[in-house]
Order: sequence, then structure tokens, then C-alpha cells
Amino acid sequence: MKNVLIVDDERSFLLSLVEGLGTYAADFNTLIAENGKKAVEVLKSTRIDLVVTDLKMPEMDGFELLAYLSKSYQDIPVIVMTAYCTAEIKSRLETMGSFHLLEKPLDFKDMVNNIFRELTSISRGYIRGITLPAFLQLVELERKTCTLKVKSKGKTGYLYFNGGELLDADNGFNKGEKAAYDIVCWDEAEIEISSICRKKTKNINASLSYIMLEGFRIKDEKDWDINNKSEIESILKTAVKDCDPLTSMDKVEQDEKNLNPEANKKEEEMAGLKEILNEFTKLQGVNAVCLVGRDGFLLDSIARTGIDTEMIGAIASSGFGASESMGRQLGKGAMSMSMVEFKNGPVMFSPVGEDAFLVIIADNDSNLGMVRLKLKKYSSELATATAVAI
Repeated sequence: MKNVLIVDDERSFLLSLVEGLGTYAADFNTLIAENGKKAVEVLKSTRIDLVVTDLKMPEMDGFELLAYLSKSYQDIPVIVMTAYCTAEIKSRLETMGSFHLLEKPLDFKDMVNNIFRELTSISRGYIRGITLPAFLQLVELERKTCTLKVKSKGKTGYLYFNGGELLDADNGFNKGEKAAYDIVCWDEAEIEISSICRKKTKNINASLSYIMLEGFRIKDEKDWDINNKSEIESILKTAVKDCDPLTSMDKVEQDEKNLNPEANKKEEEMAGLKEILNEFTKLQGVNAVCLVGRDGFLLDSIARTGIDTEMIGAIASSGFGASESMGRQLGKGAMSMSMVEFKNGPVMFSPVGEDAFLVIIADNDSNLGMVRLKLKKYSSELATATAVAI
């Protein structure tokens, strides 16, 4: 017989669930706990096959319970109940494959279906336990204030949240965004949580979603380098053996290109993009031009010293999305360009194909007419090059 543990601090809610789930007593036993602390006691004394837990509870809340499960019971699947959820967030979290999210007030039938899905292992490929990215997005969703201690394969790192916002990170070698890029990608992570944020200063300006996206991009690049290192070393040895040194090096360069023709093509396209972006910075009053993916990821940029182009990419997607949404709702069709005027100059947005947009930061004395002409001139080239480079 399977055992399902339901954790919630509302006694009347728990009793109503026990009564409703009594219909399925032939399929599984229902156990209850009024907070995370009592849930731990049940877990230590009884074999549990599934945990269904709320997040906001006294003594030991749902986050602390999830952290405990990630460390001590990594094979137990989890269903999380929360009153703070949108359809978009629910879909995003569930596609991560680490747990299912149920919105309060509960749809009882939906809850029963989720319980049976876990107990009968219908959802193949489901990752047991709790992954670090899923846990972090829950912290953001519930606007949790806490310090997370993350351990993985001998490494220890800290993530500091205030009201669900990531303030700072420390992995023992770096602090701030560099440390966060590293930590969020750790696998087989053990999570410890303290309900106090031990940092007061905000040293990370990018959003959590951007930090995770950039972190996994950096990790993927490192993994590619490691996987191809031995193959490249073998080519080097073959190329230089019994050959003229200059001829050998030419062959090595060609062999390296042959190893990854797609990467080589992408490099050429990015070089073309750089030339086009440079054309905009030649215009009077243009301080920065950034090519940004619709997810906020900075693809390429040219800017004057002192301008944080990564931050431009992280925050500009919201402005671009708002302008595009306004056009659709007003029946104005697809956006060709949008401009917002500020005290110190305008910011312009222009779509580039289906996956990106251009951000131009200018001074008040800039020649906006010339900027528009450049956009019109290079729009098709930018779209073509960007499609290959992404």
C-alpha cells in the first residue's frame, strides 16, 4: 500500500482532504502533518511515497521541508500547493519536470489525478525529488526572504533572497552575478534554508530567470570545450608530426573549423552583426546599440565605456514586450519601431526577425531620422544574420 503525506497548517482543510481521499483508501493511505517539523517526524517513522505540501506554515515552512527532502529523501516526488500562482508560472515550473504545482483553492479532482499520476508512474521521464532551479523559482514565486546554502560535489555556495529577489551570491571564489551563474547550474544539489537574508546590499541587478539562462549557457560552452579538448589535442599531435611547422598549424586551424562547422558559421554571422551594429554607433548621439533575444539574453552589443549592456538586455525585454502588446491590443499590427523619451535622451526598440530586437540608447542631440534610415537599410540583413546566430 502506498503512503501519501499531506502537509498543511489549516486543520479543517486537512480533515476535509482526509475525508475526501477516504474514497481511495483501497489505493493509498493518507497521512497528515500540520507543518514541516511534524512532517519530518512522519518521514523518519514511516515509508512515504509522495509528499503534498503547502508552502506557508509555522515552525518549519514548506521551503524548509523541500530543502530537507532534497537532502535526505531525494527520491520522494513532491506536489506543491500554493495560493500565489499564474497560469504562465504554473506552466513554466511544471515543464521543468521536478514537481507539480496545484493552485489554491484546490480542484479536488485535479489533485486526485496528480496523486495517481505520481503513484502509478504514468509520467515517464519525471525527475524525482526537487531540482535547484525549480526550488529557486518557488522562492521567487512566493516572494521568500531567506539565505540558501547549496552543496554539490564538494562545493558550497550561498544565495541571498529578499522578498523573492536575488540580492547576492557567493561560491567561495566569486561573489555577485558570477557566483550566481555558477551555483544555479549545480546538479545533485543539497539545499539548506535559513529564514533570514544575511545580505542587505543588492549586488545582483539581473532577474533570476536571466541568471539561470545565462548560467546554463556558460555551462554549456564549458562542457563543449571539455568534450572536444581531447579530440583537438589528437588533431594537434597528428598535424605537427613529420610536417613543416607552418603547414602543420594551417592544417590544425582547418581541422578545428571542420570539427564544428556550425559554430564556425555562427562566428562569421556574429562578425557580420558586429559590423552592422558599428554602423549605428557612428551616428551622432548614439551611446549604445544592443541586439537582445526576446528572452532578455544579450546577443551582441557595442557601447561607450561605462554602459552595462548586459543590464540593458535584461531589462529592455519588458519595455519591448509592453510596446508590442500595446500595438496588438490597439489593432495596429506588428511593431516596426517603438521609442520612449527620457530626460537624458530616447531609447528605441525595433524587432529583428522573430527572435530578437534592437535597443538603441541615444542622447537628446541624436539624429533620430538617420537612426530610422539605418534601421530600414539593415533590417533584413540583421534578421537573416540573427536567425543563424541564435
